[in-house]
Amino acid sequence: MIAASPTVHPSGSYEPTTVDILKVKQYFKLSAIPLPDELIDDIIDAASYWAHTSLTVDGCTVADAGGDKMYMRTLPLAVQGTEGDFLLDKENLQGEGFVLGGLPPTELEWTAPIRTKPFRKIEFQLWSHDQGWGGDLGFRGTYNGAYSWFDASVERPHSTSYFTESVKWPSSLLLTAVDAQNLLDDVTFTQKDVKQSFLPSPSTLQKNIVAEGQTTHHIVTWTDLDDVKEGSPEAIAAGNRGQGWKSYDGSFVRDLQVGDCITLWMRARFPGWRNEAVRAKITTFWAV
Repeated sequence: MIAASPTVHPSGSYEPTTVDILKVKQYFKLSAIPLPDELIDDIIDAASYWAHTSLTVDGCTVADAGGDKMYMRTLPLAVQGTEGDFLLDKENLQGEGFVLGGLPPTELEWTAPIRTKPFRKIEFQLWSHDQGWGGDLGFRGTYNGAYSWFDASVERPHSTSYFTESVKWPSSLLLTAVDAQNLLDDVTFTQKDVKQSFLPSPSTLQKNIVAEGQTTHHIVTWTDLDDVKEGSPEAIAAGNRGQGWKSYDGSFVRDLQVGDCITLWMRARFPGWRNEAVRAKITTFWAV
């Protein structure tokens, strides 16, 4: 089961917690003329002073032309008990396993987002490669003609157990696809994004470099302010990085709801092609 632990796995830089943000909001109201809530929210947003959750999954998984594979699913986003940094090691699961991390317990009150569209940014970090050979000679070492890639989708769990004070989330649910026979019977998901393109689409998260057998670390960042248009210089730049232009239209982030999960999919097409992932991390930020 997943359990918050006092052992925090830092992201490498200071990240404010919900409690930190609530304190700062109170400070703005201590002036002789207290600032209105709307202006305080704008200041907090301008400073990118947001709460976050991250899940890192370590472990090798291979997808080939035989079928797509789910690499990971995040914890329900922006609910109590899932804030902070979590780590799951696929190779060392015992029983249902434990996800380590999260924020230490606090006596201060935790508050869920109250805005209609609270999410601000998602950062994907992917460590992966393709089969290391093949592809058109002129495309090797580039993303052109790549048939090994990742997509992201949104799923919403039907269970309401994660809204309780203590989150207990079987680690198998972070690794098991919705249509898998071994998914626990008492938890079901609604898939918000059901489109599955046979080939890399304009919404592709990240392609692997063609014929590169060494692991490459890709970082992809989406925000709610993204507004890339087809054919624009930004769209062309995204394509040159192996990413679909439409993934930068901002809709994925803006449409997220509290309690949603983000699912990372591995895809490969045509005989010989494969997608081998060794690690992935998804970090999501929201306004409090």
